Amino acid sequence: MYRIKKLLFGWDYIQWRNTADEGIARVMKLPNGKVVYWRYKITRVMDEIKDPDKVFWLTCKPSKYGF
Repeated sequence: MYRIKKLLFGWDYIQWRNTADEGIARVMKLPNGKVVYWRYKITRVMDEIKDPDKVFWLTCKPSKYGF
């Protein structure tokens, strides 16, 4: 599904994982320059990507976002 959205809208996606859960999320660059993703959108938990090696980049390379 994320590949179709990449083709249609140009959005980039990552796969994230922590000790409790895992998922696929859309990458966004905020106006202040931070690169973030919604870990749990329903509860409004947004995480900043500080280390590009901590997530698996599905549709682009980290260099696209300045890492």
